[in-house]
Amino acid sequence: MDWKHASSLFIFVFLVMNICLGYIYYNKVQQSHKIDTQDEKTLSFTKENIKLPKMLPTKDVELNYVSGTSKVFYTGDKDKKKATVVSTAVNKTIYLPKIEAPVIAKALDSYIDDEIYEGSEYILSGIDRKNKRIYYEQMFENYPILSNETAQIMFEYDSNNMIKSYKQTYLDDLQIGLGKNNEKKQVIEPRQALETLYYQNVLHSGDEVEAVRLGYYSVSPNIEGQVLKPTWQVAIIHNSGKHETVYVDALQPEETILK
Repeated sequence: MDWKHASSLFIFVFLVMNICLGYIYYNKVQQSHKIDTQDEKTLSFTKENIKLPKMLPTKDVELNYVSGTSKVFYTGDKDKKKATVVSTAVNKTIYLPKIEAPVIAKALDSYIDDEIYEGSEYILSGIDRKNKRIYYEQMFENYPILSNETAQIMFEYDSNNMIKSYKQTYLDDLQIGLGKNNEKKQVIEPRQALETLYYQNVLHSGDEVEAVRLGYYSVSPNIEGQVLKPTWQVAIIHNSGKHETVYVDALQPEETILK
């Protein structure tokens, strides 16, 4: 046996094994770093003491711009007048035992469905106890049209919690897409929207994110015609106690909409 060649072969095999083991170790270290980085991102809000609500699942949610026009209502019995806002007294007795969302929905939803134009397209969205008002938002394909005075019902109640009247606006002829741009796109995750607000210095350490909603937000203030974009609405309670609602583009998060 040629021990010289055998020892050379042994050394060669040993070097190859060391290289392979080194490569495997390197990959494990790199993978570990990736996991650590992901954990840091996941825990960043916790480290910043920012409280988050339960996030909405957005897997496979695809949306696009939507366009529409304000519906023209005809008011009056004799001389029909055109208006984009209809104001009506509520003659039916509707009492609210408590000014709370479940109670309001139970008392008003059937009335809205039966008595108000396209009432089934609206959903309870807000309560203004100071001014004694209740707001319903118009929906489009199961998503609300956010904070839009041309797509809502506003009820007023008195000091006895009796519904007095309502005002309605409605966006008509809603269509997906703008011209040739009619392909739906994947919306960003709500966490990405919150990260956008954090890095743009809107969301701060110690703040609380009270609610996150996905819907459509107007990018054109024209009363007659509206262009709506998929948007994340984020309600924040700052550590100072101030309440703020902000909006993040759900397709292009770098284009933050603030209000």
